[in-house]
Amino acid sequence: MLPSILLLFPLLVAATSGFHVLERRDSAPAGFTRIGSPQEDQVLSLRLALTQGNITGLHDTVYAISTPGNSRYGNYLTREEVTEFVAPSSETLSSVNSWLASNNLTASPITTARDWLLVNMTVSQANALLVADFSTFQSDATNETVIRTLSYSVPAILKSSIEWVHPTISFPQAKSSRPPSSLKRPTTAASAQPPASSVSADCRMNSSWTPVCLQELYGIPSTPAKPTTDLFGVSGFDNDFANLRDLQTFLEIYRPDMNPNTTFGLITLDGGLNNQLPGGAGLTGNPDTQYAVGLTNGVPVTFISTGTLPDDLLVEMLDQANYLVSLENPPRTILNTETPQLESLLSSPQIAISMCNAYAQLAARGVSYIVQTNIWGAGSVPIPDCKSFDASFPATCPFVTAVGATEFNNDEPEEVASQFSGGGFSDLFKRPKYQDSAVSGYLKATDNTDSSAFNVSGRAIPDVAAIAAISWIFDGGVVDFLEATEYSATIFASIVALLNNERIAAGKPGLGFLNPLIYSNGDAFNDMKTGSNPGCNTPGFNSTVGWDPVTGFGSPSYPRLQDVCSKL
Repeated sequence: MLPSILLLFPLLVAATSGFHVLERRDSAPAGFTRIGSPQEDQVLSLRLALTQGNITGLHDTVYAISTPGNSRYGNYLTREEVTEFVAPSSETLSSVNSWLASNNLTASPITTARDWLLVNMTVSQANALLVADFSTFQSDATNETVIRTLSYSVPAILKSSIEWVHPTISFPQAKSSRPPSSLKRPTTAASAQPPASSVSADCRMNSSWTPVCLQELYGIPSTPAKPTTDLFGVSGFDNDFANLRDLQTFLEIYRPDMNPNTTFGLITLDGGLNNQLPGGAGLTGNPDTQYAVGLTNGVPVTFISTGTLPDDLLVEMLDQANYLVSLENPPRTILNTETPQLESLLSSPQIAISMCNAYAQLAARGVSYIVQTNIWGAGSVPIPDCKSFDASFPATCPFVTAVGATEFNNDEPEEVASQFSGGGFSDLFKRPKYQDSAVSGYLKATDNTDSSAFNVSGRAIPDVAAIAAISWIFDGGVVDFLEATEYSATIFASIVALLNNERIAAGKPGLGFLNPLIYSNGDAFNDMKTGSNPGCNTPGFNSTVGWDPVTGFGSPSYPRLQDVCSKL
């Protein structure tokens, strides 16, 4: 019994000395084992999330400026105006800094709003400050170690000032595997051929969708975009790089009408790089930039490389969002196809809430932020004994646009839902009003799914969908085939970047946060009425008329979307 008593001791102290337990968990997540205690003088870099001043007011403003027909539509906020909403009160800042100073610690602000503070302290100081027991845990899968605690506390007087501290009880989540693909074997670039003239028939038969095929499928213009200063940002995390030489080869093969020397810009943060050495490119950054450049034809594309933080992918994503909010003129379209995180495996829901609030700030700035859902259907996990459907974050955040997957079956003439398209309902975020009518209609019209397996009142995903199968160039000129929802998101984001570019070239504001526009213009999409996304030993959800949790409203029709946008 002695070890159990020792583990409970910090909680007993917190309960008897004017401290409030901010977060706790009963044990480390499956796959992690406590192997001992770190050196007491080892330095930890802890982030304190302070209570934001008026986050509800920010959310209300986002919906107003993003909803067509509202008198404020398109009146996006400056970074200073966003700061006014999220900046902590002076009392909050004063009390938190005084508490730290009394423990001989100093905080550095991470954001201009000062709602995030960074404090470096030793393990010994952290244990004393937070009434915690920081220990070393090892991943059974990778043998990598992390320092975490199972609970931590703050003075009770500060419980309304500090929302959470990180990293504390949150453990890293392994990346999902992509579904196996045997549809095409790699070939050398020299033997690859441009698409034949009968594009539609060839694309349906070949299964992989090149830029020319996508132009015909979705009505995407092939002519160069009008020159503007607006940017299309493509995200890169965890040392997943984009190769310039591979882009040139891609354009030579698949867009011979474009200048093969067309390139992309680079933004780095948190020590990010863009390694151009052989083998340095990844399965995300490389195909994402190739299709972003190849589909938008003249829209300036920028690769945003965020450095790898120790076991902290979600904080990398949060840092990127906070950085973009701070820019005077952020890119109007941002693509993030990083592997989604399962909501049920998020050690702390607070990190998802904070990230979603950061995406709300981007929405307030007029940014269209686009992500993928997941690749394992309704269950979102390749686990045969899963008990309930598990939605993926950040797709479940109400302030991003989530993209599912479609496909063509053999030589069938119609696009249908892909069986691995992630979709479902959030357990963290309630359903936003903009999707009430569409989602309620689906739930009333279908009875194919056991509602006990998901939260019917949660934010529903996806919002839209697109083809998931692409051809790309990797490692010095090898042509390969890939299929996953992240490439669906890349295709849809490229279309949005073109629409934003057209509006800005015409002197209009960008589209900003897309979802209110999407849910009021469902007929601008190609409705998928066939297919399902089985998961957890169930048929999953069915694709049906109108919105559904497999393909959302369906795949984009550029001409119809262009017509909608021209009337805004």
